[in-house]
Amino acid sequence: MYKKVIIVSFLIIVICSLLIAEKSLERIGNELEYFADSLFTTKEYLGAVIKYNEAIAKFEEAKEKDGIPVEGKIKNILDKLFKANYFGGKYIDAISILQLQLKSDPSNSITVRTIAQIYEKNLKELDEAIEVLKIFDNDNRTFKIEKEIASLYLDNEDYNNSLIWYQKAYELKQDSKVIKNIATLYLKLGDNQAAVKAYEDFIQTNPKESVLAKTYKNMGALYEELKNNSKAFEYYEKSNALKYDNNITLLLITKYYDNKYYNKALEKIALLLENKANNSDAIYYRALIKFEREEKNAAKADFTLLLNDSKYKKDAQRFIESIESE
Repeated sequence: MYKKVIIVSFLIIVICSLLIAEKSLERIGNELEYFADSLFTTKEYLGAVIKYNEAIAKFEEAKEKDGIPVEGKIKNILDKLFKANYFGGKYIDAISILQLQLKSDPSNSITVRTIAQIYEKNLKELDEAIEVLKIFDNDNRTFKIEKEIASLYLDNEDYNNSLIWYQKAYELKQDSKVIKNIATLYLKLGDNQAAVKAYEDFIQTNPKESVLAKTYKNMGALYEELKNNSKAFEYYEKSNALKYDNNITLLLITKYYDNKYYNKALEKIALLLENKANNSDAIYYRALIKFEREEKNAAKADFTLLLNDSKYKKDAQRFIESIESE
């Protein structure tokens, strides 16, 4: 009986060995990939990395020894291997995979931007991120890449290089956001005239109306920065005339009020209330103007409307008490 058990066990081992021996290299690669997938699903990323690498090795062996076309499978595993390395915190290895993929598709801007993002966000190596993008841009000039280089220089407070790269990006696409950054950089570098001219040159490109409205708004902000109120008001008004905006209208109300241009402020208050009935900001500034003009009863009536408003309740009560105490 004991001998029979030994013989049966031996036969089982032999059969299993034969079955394993009969497995093709491609099949073993498939099984390793499946095992790696299961590890990835359970967030065992570093274990998955090992098995994905083993699967790739088996597929390459299958290609060499058996002549099986497995390029598609290897490409698919490389995508998974990148993610496993990335989520496992192996950022340099993740970059290596991306660089390998970039060699086979050298004009893929998404891949190079991902490499740069890992250098910037995960490894905190801003210079490396910039260098990767600049090397790519030498052979593949694209608006997004050049804008991103400019943005990275801006993050690094390297305003001169940031300006250079925003200007390069602008050569490829006359973009309103880019011109805003160019103007802002000129301001930071102390060249106010160049900041204004950048916007003026952009306007000469005849941008569509919605873009022009944003540009006028940005010019208003620029002139505010330059302490030129009349020009700031002019461009905010131009922006609002092209495309009405409640926020710009409220901004003009506050600016006109602060500068004691009460009639202009009242015009904008009426406009805001026309577009946004019972707006508490408009009512508050209307009440303030009436108070300043000694129209106390009318001011009190407006302040009374704000007694249930969380933003203006305390101020309204204070003004009402002041009026009633006279």
